[in-house]
Amino acid sequence: MTVLVLGFTPSLAWAIPDYDPQSRSWSGTSELVRIAAEAEVELRPSTTLDWGQMPRGGALLVLHPRNSLGLADVSAFLDDGGRVAWLDDFGASEEFWRWFQFRSEPVQEGVPRTPELPELLVARPRMVHPLTVGVDALVTNLPVALAHPRLRPVFDFEGRGQGLLLVGQIHAGKLVVAGDPSVLINTMMRFPGNRQFARNLLSFLAAAPGGRVTMVWGDVRVRGQWQGRTRARTRRREAVNTLNTAFRSLSDALAAPSVLRPFAALLALAVACIVAALAWGRRPSERYGPRGPVGATAGVTERVAIFSARGANLLLPALLARSLLEGALLRAVGVKPPTDVRAVLDRLSMRLGSAQRDDIRAVLTELDVVARGVEDGERARVSPKTFVAIWRRVSGVLRGIESTR
Repeated sequence: MTVLVLGFTPSLAWAIPDYDPQSRSWSGTSELVRIAAEAEVELRPSTTLDWGQMPRGGALLVLHPRNSLGLADVSAFLDDGGRVAWLDDFGASEEFWRWFQFRSEPVQEGVPRTPELPELLVARPRMVHPLTVGVDALVTNLPVALAHPRLRPVFDFEGRGQGLLLVGQIHAGKLVVAGDPSVLINTMMRFPGNRQFARNLLSFLAAAPGGRVTMVWGDVRVRGQWQGRTRARTRRREAVNTLNTAFRSLSDALAAPSVLRPFAALLALAVACIVAALAWGRRPSERYGPRGPVGATAGVTERVAIFSARGANLLLPALLARSLLEGALLRAVGVKPPTDVRAVLDRLSMRLGSAQRDDIRAVLTELDVVARGVEDGERARVSPKTFVAIWRRVSGVLRGIESTR
């Protein structure tokens, strides 16, 4: 019996695909299932995506797909209020990214978590959003960077500011797109930021406690078509999609010989005219991709809920207070950044008393400690009590600066 177990165990482990929710291996997602239960989210993993069974206004989590899920169905599902999170790096997402106007590219510059593991790049939150609550850093593994002409990244990589995760509004639905599905695998759940992000993402998709999220991954099979108010497929759209696919294949075939390039250009112009004449892209999701507030940031109501919650981390407001104070100091002496703020204080010495200067230095030192913790990759935290104390001191300093003008 022992010999049989030893003989079959490796092949069995090898047969388990990546992102499998039943797998406890490093590349599985069994921890994600556990986090969903803790967050009171009904996570339903499935190897088949049946569009006919998806509820209107439902949620779909897609990890590293290896085939198409039906772009027209995804668009119609979003138009009818669905919520989709699409996380992929090197799967079959190129067509999906083009459809929704995303551009993927290699990460040119980033900060690794440790020098020994340069492929584990750290992404940082860049705005207040339900997905960033309690997340100081998101550890990635060989990601791709994503960009969109109308969306700012919710998480990006330091250096050139390339985006990892973006959120957009498509008619009544929400779309989350990220360039690394491995942020949710078991081995990444040992990082507190990744674990909290997983919880945030599931709650964001579920929209309410007890909400259902359908999860598909890898070689998912697709069945049926979306049956909501918005028709996913019409004869006109199917004809245009077929024409586009045929043209793309022909264009690839004719791209190499320089003699045929003018012919390809003329054919491209002709197809563009046909597409425009058919006016198939009346829906925003097909014509423009994600829209709505830039970056789909949290609204006033969401921000109040986020920062008034018990145990909330007010790190981002504290960093904003630091930026506000430094900006006020620079404006007071009429200079523009980059400038040493301490040198600015020296220039203000004639207008400020020694007590005011000492108070400003103390506040800046306290805020610098918080900022350095974030830059060094520490899990920085600012409690509501600490933030209120900081803000009162910053407000007092700002009033003092204004009174000297």
